Amino acid sequence: MPAIDIDVRPTATLTPSELDEIWTVTDRYVETTRDVYEKKLKALPEVGLWRTRDGELVGLVSLDVYRDAWNGRESIIFFTSSVVIAEAYRGRNLVVRTGLRMILREKLRRPWLPAYWFFDTFSYKSYLLLPRYFRHYWPRRDRDTPREVIAFVDHLARRRYGDDWISESGIVRRSGTKRLRGTTAPVDASTFADPHVRFFESRNPGHAEGDMLVCLAPLTLSNILGALTEAIVRRALRPRRQAS
Repeated sequence: MPAIDIDVRPTATLTPSELDEIWTVTDRYVETTRDVYEKKLKALPEVGLWRTRDGELVGLVSLDVYRDAWNGRESIIFFTSSVVIAEAYRGRNLVVRTGLRMILREKLRRPWLPAYWFFDTFSYKSYLLLPRYFRHYWPRRDRDTPREVIAFVDHLARRRYGDDWISESGIVRRSGTKRLRGTTAPVDASTFADPHVRFFESRNPGHAEGDMLVCLAPLTLSNILGALTEAIVRRALRPRRQAS
């Protein structure tokens, strides 16, 4: 399997041909229109492009890294959206590797500020990044979300989603213009055997229609080291898995 290069840069620098590539990859997995998708993509200031060494685009993530003040405390928020990875290149730690690069960049600038990963998802596959890589995250199946975290998420979500945010359920209401294709991440008998998938399904029963579960993970040293360790282990095991 070829190596993947990560290129993080301003969304405004995307060329027409790159937007064509992005749409080609996205249209395989997401049911939407190109204008709706590109409007959402361009609404965030940065994009991470994932390419093979021969130049093939195999996925992307859009990014918004910003400072937020809440309850008298300032923090760095890493918001991600529009994640798409070609099926043949999944399991390569692309989201985590890109995130670790962004964390390093921001922490070198402001090492004293706490940081959080904030995102929404209508795919259980995105949600599974949390239990697979992180020790602390919300929501989770094995314990209730602390009240302070609920209030913080509500603060972040109200600012980003406005009236589409449903605080009682932790869900962003479906737009009616974007959802996963039925073959992209179906919850079938096999995937439903995973307790984390069952939890995602219970918290976001409308995911197939485009409802999105909002998630938060503190980017503490413990969480970062845990994610880095898991990424290294998965990378070491990948050739063995492919050979089997």
